[in-house]
Amino acid sequence: MPATLSYPGVYIQEIPSGVRTITGVSTSVTAFVGYTAKGVNNKPKHITSFGGFEREFGGIDKNSPISYAVQQYFANGGTEAVVVRVSGGENAQWELKNKDGTVVLTVTAKSPGSWANALSIEVSDDGVSNKNSDFTLIVRETSEDSGDKVIERFSGLTMDSQSTSYVESVVNFRSKYIEIQRADTLNFSQTGYVESKEVKTFPESFDNGIIRGEFWNGLRSEPFEIRIPTNDQKKLLESKDKPISSLDTLAKTIDSKFQDNDITKDKLKAEKKEDKLRISLNEKDDSLKGESSFVRIFRDSSISSLVKQLKLGLENGGVEIPGSSEFRPSNGQKIKPSGDKKGKDGIPEWDDIAGDGLEAKKSGLYALLDVDIFNILCIPDTRTLPNEAGAIRIINKGVSLCEKKRAFYIIDPHESVTKDNIAEWCREASSRSKNAASYFPAIRAPDPRENLRPRAMAASGALAGIYARTDTSRGVWKAPAGVDSTLRGIQALEHVFNDNENGKYNKKGINILRSFPAFGKVVWGARTLRGSDSDPDDWKYIPVRRTALFIEESLYRGTQWVVFEPNDEPLWSQIRLNIGAFMHRLFRQGAFQGASPKEAYFVKCDKETTTQDDINSGIVNIHVGFAPLKPAEFVVISIQQMAGQIQV
Repeated sequence: MPATLSYPGVYIQEIPSGVRTITGVSTSVTAFVGYTAKGVNNKPKHITSFGGFEREFGGIDKNSPISYAVQQYFANGGTEAVVVRVSGGENAQWELKNKDGTVVLTVTAKSPGSWANALSIEVSDDGVSNKNSDFTLIVRETSEDSGDKVIERFSGLTMDSQSTSYVESVVNFRSKYIEIQRADTLNFSQTGYVESKEVKTFPESFDNGIIRGEFWNGLRSEPFEIRIPTNDQKKLLESKDKPISSLDTLAKTIDSKFQDNDITKDKLKAEKKEDKLRISLNEKDDSLKGESSFVRIFRDSSISSLVKQLKLGLENGGVEIPGSSEFRPSNGQKIKPSGDKKGKDGIPEWDDIAGDGLEAKKSGLYALLDVDIFNILCIPDTRTLPNEAGAIRIINKGVSLCEKKRAFYIIDPHESVTKDNIAEWCREASSRSKNAASYFPAIRAPDPRENLRPRAMAASGALAGIYARTDTSRGVWKAPAGVDSTLRGIQALEHVFNDNENGKYNKKGINILRSFPAFGKVVWGARTLRGSDSDPDDWKYIPVRRTALFIEESLYRGTQWVVFEPNDEPLWSQIRLNIGAFMHRLFRQGAFQGASPKEAYFVKCDKETTTQDDINSGIVNIHVGFAPLKPAEFVVISIQQMAGQIQV
């Protein structure tokens, strides 16, 4: 009803229809996990072409099974992939030095591998106005294909940690290739500063017997306080309105703080210049020359006492003094990793991919927990891992993850598996999961790294591409098998099967790749690992299971609006309307059996599904059923010979 009815007449009111369209989710986003030549470890990356894989992960590498699998995926019809790099090895490092040759910044490649050995780090002033505080870092890559090119540039950087241009903050946030941090040599054992305003005149800094100041360690300012003995406070207060001319008491106080370091008053040197107090604990130092607005204190290497006694810390804040050239990298450096600083490749072990504790860290396989959606999982490394037991552990963990994420796992059997034990091996590795399927044998395809000589490789990438191709052309309810499921770019299969052998494995739920003269290399099976004839199961067929996963995920995402709505008939009718519209759309696309919607699906949400006790508990129950299309796995043609016709 309109908010206010004030005059006689006709009022128009727009009423929402209550229709909330449920959109079907993707069905063929494929996740690949394993070793690649380059890239950031344990960070999922979306790619939409093999060119994107080459840019992000280095392309084909002979030690990287997933590089071949991703190539086969896109060649066979795949359109979107998520790649998680897992690698051993060591990270490359670079050390940037100041004008005195002291290391001030340590640069580390973001991930292990020899790929970073082609990078060089260059320091330049880049024409900035303040050359004492600002500098530029340039990351260059040298390769045979593209020569020497700049791949990243960070201008206007500073060593001032309070600045928005602080080198660590800027580079570590923006760079795809490197991380940076101040060198260990820039710690409290280095030269430090105290702002002179704190001791120019004591009324500015002296209160209740405490001298407060800020200590500059070369990177940031840290507050400190020196407590003056009561007997000496009167002498200090006598200098209330004039700059300090005598530092005896202050020298004694500072000296007492450094007893553990064996520093005596004789080592103290004080100078007053333009009402600025300067103190040095090193008589040979000439750094007091020139313009300076702060006190400089040099200390020996035993600094723990200073940190403890003067209570240095960042908890009270402080204003940093930016830009001393002694703490910034000098211009003109162009450094490549060398010696033990070079990056080293390392093939991951099974526990790098799916080991204990990785789920909590969201690394390895479990980096996919942060991915919004993926529908198919491929881990080609399980075929070639030296540790067969480790490969089985990975598959077990992969199956569990797929069941949690409503995804489907295409298993690559270990290369040691033979025709004789493939069924038993898959049963052990996957516990007959309804969310997984296994194919046999492996494929052989031209290897770009070996002058196109055939290389045996995992089939999961090519099969995932066929899944995607079939989903696009026919729908997820169509079995990704048959004469249209041609394996593109495949030169041969590791084993050749005849019809009788095919039948033997088909009964055990193992899908066989076949070669036919008329059709080439094709997929000739569509069963999940629950597809054994000896164990009848609702989820025997891949298209039936994947259709169910598609509906589950779509309804899960499309009914989020129901939460916290009033739980009564108006809500139930809206649920029936919205889910019914989604299911009817699938029926019209040919996803279900049946000549009418009533035969094909149902949606129930009413007092029968949701009792008063459910309502009191905040529960609404929705029942959705569908009649799946099952593949015509066996085609029987009956032929009868006619003996003749009787004329009538």
